[in-house]
Amino acid sequence: MRLLLKTHILIAGICVLALPAFAARKDKPSGPEIAQKARTAVLDSENSTTGEKNGKKIKLIPANLPQGKSEAELEDGQVIGVLETEAQGDETSLPPGKYNLFLAKEGNDWHTYAESGGRIVAEAARVKVEKQPQGTRRRPEIRAQGWCSTQWFWFFGWHSVTLCW
Repeated sequence: MRLLLKTHILIAGICVLALPAFAARKDKPSGPEIAQKARTAVLDSENSTTGEKNGKKIKLIPANLPQGKSEAELEDGQVIGVLETEAQGDETSLPPGKYNLFLAKEGNDWHTYAESGGRIVAEAARVKVEKQPQGTRRRPEIRAQGWCSTQWFWFFGWHSVTLCW
């Protein structure tokens, strides 16, 4: 009886520990998938921000993320904003243009894709997602050095997302 109980507890523990691995996507999203999600995204224009890189304007309009039922929904992918840039990416092939930004966790790693016209145009060179102990809604920040941006959002707690193009 004790061995059976220990076995059940061990199996339950393994399932709980493995759950995050099952929550993440297996494959990268498609351009049409991102475009579809972008059509229903609600942008937070009041918190948009503008920066410059070599005299060229960069504008980031964050999205108000839907309040999902679990962090697995965030990991499966969300449109996190719209990027309008006159500057080309420093570390990527991102050309000037207007893009829907899509954040998703694939396996153990976070990725962000720039989509336009139902096509993925570029993937961010670096993506860092961090849970924050506390926070408030604030404007995104754009840094010319490294052509990076940071934005904050609420999804089962405050998160910051830093992207470098």
